[in-house]
Amino acid sequence: MYCKVCGENLKPDAKFCENCGTKVKKETDAIPKTDIKKSTEPVKPKVKLEETKTSKKQTITGVLASLVIIGLIFTATSSDTQKEANKQITVNKKITTSIPKEHREFLTKIGLKVPADDKIEFSDANSNLNYYRIPSQDGEQGVTTIFVGDNGAISKVNVSHNNPKCMRTFDLVENGKVLGTYSDKLAEHKLADAKAEQEAKAREAQQAAEAAETEARARKVANYLGCTLEEYKEHFVDMFHAGFERGRLESWYSDSSSTSINTYGIHTQYVLHLVGRGKNGNRVYVDVYEYSNRPGKYDIHVMNTSHE
Repeated sequence: MYCKVCGENLKPDAKFCENCGTKVKKETDAIPKTDIKKSTEPVKPKVKLEETKTSKKQTITGVLASLVIIGLIFTATSSDTQKEANKQITVNKKITTSIPKEHREFLTKIGLKVPADDKIEFSDANSNLNYYRIPSQDGEQGVTTIFVGDNGAISKVNVSHNNPKCMRTFDLVENGKVLGTYSDKLAEHKLADAKAEQEAKAREAQQAAEAAETEARARKVANYLGCTLEEYKEHFVDMFHAGFERGRLESWYSDSSSTSINTYGIHTQYVLHLVGRGKNGNRVYVDVYEYSNRPGKYDIHVMNTSHE
C-alpha cells in the first residue's frame, strides 16, 4: 500500500505516513463502492515521479547546451566569414609591400643601392603599383623614384643628387629605355652642374663690370651737370633707362627751355634745349635729341661751363 499524497510505501498496519505524516485511511472506508474499481488502481511510485522530473531537467539542459553550441558555431562562422571578406578586400586592392624580384635585379644592375622593402615607400593607383620611392642612401645617391607602367615594368627612374648645393635631378630610365648606369649619369650630372656654376659666375662678373662702367659714366655726367652722383641718379638715371621725361628735366633746369625741329632728308630731328644751373653754381646746357627713325631713343649732350 502507498501513501496517496507522496507515494511512500506504507507498512500494512501504519496509521500515518512516515514520510509526509498524512493519516492513512483504509481503502474500504474512504472509497465508495461505486469507485472501488478506480481506487484499486495502484498509485505511481515516487521513483517514477522523480525520474520524470529528472528527465525534464535533462531535456531542458540538453536544449540549452545545444543552443549554446549552435551560437558558438554561428559566431565562429561569422568571424571567419568577416575575416575572409576583409582578406578578399585586401587582395582586391593589391596593396604593394615589396619590390618585384626582377625590379630589384634591374635597379642593382644599373648601379643603384636598393634597401630592404620595409624602407621603401609604395604607392598604388587603380589597384596597381604606380611608383615607389627609395630614400637617400649613403654617398651621393639621393631620393630615387621608380615609376611603373600598366604592364608592371619600370617606365622611368629619376634620381636626385645628394648634395646641398644641387637642387636638380637626373633620369636613368625614360619611357622604359635605359639612358645609362647610375655612375655614368651622375658624372654627366656633376659635369653639367660645374658648367652651369661657371656660367653663373661669368654672368655675375659681366654684370659687375657693366655696373662699374655705368657707375663711371654716371659720375662723369654728374660732374658735367655740376651735381652729385646721388642727385644725378635721382633726376636722370630713370630717364636714361626708361625714356625721356621732359617734366623732370624742366624741374631741374628751371632757367629756360626751348624746342626745335630739324629735317634731314626723310628723317626728322627733335631737339629739347635746356639751360639751367648746377649745384656748383655753374651754368649748364643740355640738348636732348630724338630722331624719327629711332623713336624712344635719345642722345643727350651736356655742357657745363662757368661762363654766364
